[in-house]
Amino acid sequence: MNSQPQAQTLALGELTEGLRAVVDFTVSAQHMQQFAELSGDFNPLHTDAAFARSKGFDGAVVYGALMVAKVSQLIGMQLPGRNSVWASVALDFRKPLYVDQPAQAEGIVEEVSDSTGMVILKLTVRAAGKVLAKGRAEVIVGRT
Repeated sequence: MNSQPQAQTLALGELTEGLRAVVDFTVSAQHMQQFAELSGDFNPLHTDAAFARSKGFDGAVVYGALMVAKVSQLIGMQLPGRNSVWASVALDFRKPLYVDQPAQAEGIVEEVSDSTGMVILKLTVRAAGKVLAKGRAEVIVGRT
């Protein structure tokens, strides 16, 4: 029995400028530990809240790659969803996200090319009403 969530399937013709999707997420201390072990990145800014506070942060800073992972969820599961793959993703990080802080990854369709099957998404990651990261993704949508 497959208990994994099912990806939405949007065909290229269903994707229009302004179409939007949001993934709400919170990164836990357990997620941070799992990522540190998986990546080998044990930088104390990410793993030691007291150390991070001593450097001027409000606590342990969430790995940027975990925010990118939520962008992956957004693209692969919602917009455009199944039958799509990144060609590129770029995020500029402006403010830190902290462990256990609720956040949202948002994607908005900026451009759709019927000839190439390429969709350009404007990306924004927010928490507490503030923009933490901005960027864009180029996504190839397979023919269905």
